[in-house]
Amino acid sequence: MTDNNGLECPFCSRQLMPPQEIVTKFGSTFTGWKCECNAVYVYEESGHNLGDAYVDALGFLCGGDLDKALSLMPDIDYEVMEMTIDRRRNKLSDRGRRTGPTYIFIRLIKEQLNADNKR
Repeated sequence: MTDNNGLECPFCSRQLMPPQEIVTKFGSTFTGWKCECNAVYVYEESGHNLGDAYVDALGFLCGGDLDKALSLMPDIDYEVMEMTIDRRRNKLSDRGRRTGPTYIFIRLIKEQLNADNKR
């Protein structure tokens, strides 16, 4: 973790803004934000509502278009990293217990391929 908010994107290692409350077009709220690499992340405090958090993240990734979000296929259209907080080391980890506060990071694969081809 870094000195600022300690949250780094697992896809590109950039420092992330702290999660914010986001209101969907249906009026529900979730906590998350975006990275400069076009990945989005959602924070799920309990670790017990990860299904809802995945739907929120996919919807956010698709600009609120849930039909598009639900048509995407994991590992074909997008990649996911699920991270928990390693309190002992004070950083995010993709290992360990899968209960408790969880960050779900999602990035479209096609966007990443386009970004790589532009380099």
